[in-house]
Amino acid sequence: MKPVFIILIISAFYLIGCSPGKTFEEQIINDLSTKLPTGTCDGYPKGTKISNIKVGEIVDIGMDGMTDVSYTLTYEINGVKKDTSSAMLYIKRGSKYVLAVMGCDSDVTND
Repeated sequence: MKPVFIILIISAFYLIGCSPGKTFEEQIINDLSTKLPTGTCDGYPKGTKISNIKVGEIVDIGMDGMTDVSYTLTYEINGVKKDTSSAMLYIKRGSKYVLAVMGCDSDVTND
């Protein structure tokens, strides 16, 4: 019984450790849904509700790993919903993408 238990534990660690990370599209959606509501972007006060995020074109612009990403989303401020579209700029570092410019008037994305 003990060898079966050890095999189960090793298998569980293998499955958890080798599960794939976020896709780039999932990262984009996460960045939009977590960073816009923080109040760092003009026009999106702290607590803004973000929904209906749709990632548009993802275009490698060929300059030092820069990638342009367009998106549309719905945001709600004080019960008023509005649709918007914009673009963000990511920089590829190794196998990861880092958000460089969020497309706000007051970009603070250096985290």
